[in-house]
Amino acid sequence: MLVNGTHDPHLSIRHQRVRLRLLNASTARVYNLGFADDRPFDLIGTDGGLLEHPHQTARVPLSPGERAEIVAAFRPGERVVLRSFPPDLGLDGFQGRFAGADDSFDLLQLRASATLTTSPPVPDRLVRHQQLDQAEVATTRRLELNGSSRINDRRMDLGRIDHAGTVDTTEVWEVANRSGNPHNFHVHGVQFKVSEQDGAGPPLALAGWKDTVFLPPGASLRLLVQLPGYSDPAMPYMFHCHLLEHEDNGMMGQFVVVQPGQPPGRLPSREHRG
Repeated sequence: MLVNGTHDPHLSIRHQRVRLRLLNASTARVYNLGFADDRPFDLIGTDGGLLEHPHQTARVPLSPGERAEIVAAFRPGERVVLRSFPPDLGLDGFQGRFAGADDSFDLLQLRASATLTTSPPVPDRLVRHQQLDQAEVATTRRLELNGSSRINDRRMDLGRIDHAGTVDTTEVWEVANRSGNPHNFHVHGVQFKVSEQDGAGPPLALAGWKDTVFLPPGASLRLLVQLPGYSDPAMPYMFHCHLLEHEDNGMMGQFVVVQPGQPPGRLPSREHRG
């Protein structure tokens, strides 16, 4: 296991509170991050930036491509280990064992100096988010993740535009994992808010702006997707599972952003071959 390219790494701490920016850069592994002594910390940001309010927790799950920012407090002279605990992959015991659901291992040792510079507390309000109005949603799209190589039963085709959205609008994307495999879902060029997880409100850990989100088998998510202010009918953005083998097998699609009433452009046919 490498952290910033280093095996068995450590980090020297000189301040009472430290902000850690975490990125899961693995090809398939899902992490469940926390400290070995189960100390709480503040989750302050996700893929798209700061949360409106900090969320105190002891675990942060990260699937491939997901990011999180946390603030942890330390005492002078202590050594603390950042660890990955067994993640909940939504699999039975047999399947989970081969997918990493039983794995626990150390990632990074944090070594606090004998004296630490005092840090201010984490503020109760971090930023104010733009609110997306579900009453003004332009359209609703349904995306089903099938097997380990298809979305809506189709493999990636670089010559196909799967859908076109209107510039500067908000869409609802209903994403469902209809396979027996864990997946996640990543969209290029946009940020979204998770409005529902399996028919209920999302957990606080998913309250921020996201572009990547985990879906265990049978899970469904309702996403409020904010389309960008730039349009090009023939320059597509991609959406895909971020587990490398799955996207490489063709679990990808692409969409364009167009001006009101503008048709999507034509792309050269370049069928994906896994």
